[in-house]
Amino acid sequence: MWKKLALVILVLTISACATYRADVEKSRKRYYIVKESDNINSIAFAFEITTSQLQLANPWLKSSAIKPGQRLIIPGNVFDDTTVMPGQSGGFVWPLDTVDVSSRFGYRGRRKHNGIDLRAPSGTAIVASAAGKVVFSGRRNGYGLMVVIDHGGGIKTVYAHNQRNIVQIGERVDQGQVIARVGRSGNATGYHVHFEFRKQGKAVNPVPYLDAG
Repeated sequence: MWKKLALVILVLTISACATYRADVEKSRKRYYIVKESDNINSIAFAFEITTSQLQLANPWLKSSAIKPGQRLIIPGNVFDDTTVMPGQSGGFVWPLDTVDVSSRFGYRGRRKHNGIDLRAPSGTAIVASAAGKVVFSGRRNGYGLMVVIDHGGGIKTVYAHNQRNIVQIGERVDQGQVIARVGRSGNATGYHVHFEFRKQGKAVNPVPYLDAG
C-alpha cells in the first residue's frame, strides 16, 4: 500500500512540474507590434536575434508579408507590446537624403572597411539614422570630425569625415535630425560621410538594417 501511495505522489509531482515548466515557458513568450518602417532584418537586429529565430517563432512571417500592427513573438526575450525599438519609428534611415555609395562595407584588399561611404556635395546635411544620445562629437585620427550616437541595446552609429559637427556630447537627438555636414576631414580624398553600425562594439554591415536597404 505504501509503495502504491508513493507512486501516486511521484506521478502527481512529475505532472505538477511539467505544468509549471509549461507555464514558465508560456510566460517567457513576449510580443512586439510591427511599426510603419519595420522590416524583418531591423527587428531581428534590434532584439539581438537572427532572422531565422524570428521566423521560426513566427512561421507565417515572410519579408513581403510584414505589415504595421502585426504582433510578432520575440523568442527568449522579456519585451512586451510597449517595447520601442531604437529610433522609435521602428527602424534606421540613411544618413543622407540621396544615397550614392562610393565604398561598401568589407575588405578592400587586406584591409577591412568598417562602414559604407556615401558621396555627397560639401556641406550636405547628415541626419541621425535613429533616435539616441550623442556619446562622441569631436576629432579622431583618420576619421576626422566624427559623431557617434548610442541607440541603446548595444547599438551605435558613427558619422565621420565631417566638415562640421552640429551636435554635442550628451545631447539627445531624434531620427532624421541634422547632426553634421558632409566634409572630407581626416583621411578622405573626396566629400563623403563614412557611416558605421557598431553592435556590442563590433562593426557590422549597416545596409540590411536600413529602410529601403
